[in-house]
Order: sequence, then structure tokens, then C-alpha cells
Amino acid sequence: MTDAGKGMGAREWALLAVVLSALAIAVAYASAFLPGGTPGWAPWLFMAGTSLIMVATMALGASRDGSIGKLWIPFALVMVLLLGGFGLVLALPPAEPGDPALWLGLPPRAAVILYVIGFLPFFLIPVAYAWTFDELTLKPGDLERIREKALRARGEIPLDRREEDS
Repeated sequence: MTDAGKGMGAREWALLAVVLSALAIAVAYASAFLPGGTPGWAPWLFMAGTSLIMVATMALGASRDGSIGKLWIPFALVMVLLLGGFGLVLALPPAEPGDPALWLGLPPRAAVILYVIGFLPFFLIPVAYAWTFDELTLKPGDLERIREKALRARGEIPLDRREEDS
């Protein structure tokens, strides 16, 4: 966690978002057991919790040294795509079996799920990681530090390292 007096870093915010979104999803599921059926707000809470947990998990995986750097921009775009896409799916009327309107060959709800929620983030995230590759990938010094920690953990510190530590 963070030091006393310091604010929360990206990792802590992402963990908090994962916990809060998981609670929102649990409340939405539990609402199905209320008398009178599932309330109208439950699908919207489920949608918001699902969108947030997906983006928070990406941020958790991308956080380095308390920050996600420039990745906040594509992550925010993905959040908007997910909230907008899922929200549109919930807001659209059901497809009419007798007179089906098709969007790019699919019923409207299915088209939004496939094209907006599926394909757009699928293309956006790899571009975002390529954009920040040099900034966020491990440097040669990082690899050496990790290798040394692994050797220390296994008790296989090279002789030249043992002499330096004495």
C-alpha cells in the first residue's frame, strides 16, 4: 500500500474499484431475490459494475510505480465504450421477430454488443499498449534486479554477488 501521508496510487484505486464494482454486481444479482421480481435499476447497476471491473482490472495490471501513465486515456475511452454500449443495449427495445431491423446484419442489441463492446476495445487496447510500450516495459536494469531477487529467493546468489554483499 502507500506510505503514510501519500495519496492512493493507481494500484490502490484499481483495487478499490474492483472491490466496489464486485459489490455492485453482487447487489444487482441479489436484487433478483427481492419480492416482486428484479427491480428496474438492477440491470443498470450490473452494467456499471461489469464495465468498471473490466477497466479496473486492466488498470491493475498496467500500474507501475503507482501510476498507469498515459494509459488512462485509452482506459477512459474503453470505460465510455463499455458504459455507452451496455447502456444502449439496455435502452434499445427488443427486436421484433416479424419485422427485424438489422444493423450490419445483426439485430440492434447484438450489433452493439459485437461491434461496440467487443471489437472497438479489442482494437483500442493493443494500440494503447504499443503507444506506451517504451514507457511501461521493463528496462534492462529492471530485468537484472528481478533476476537477482529470484536468485536470492532460491539461495543461488552468484559468487560475485555474494562478495559484494559481504
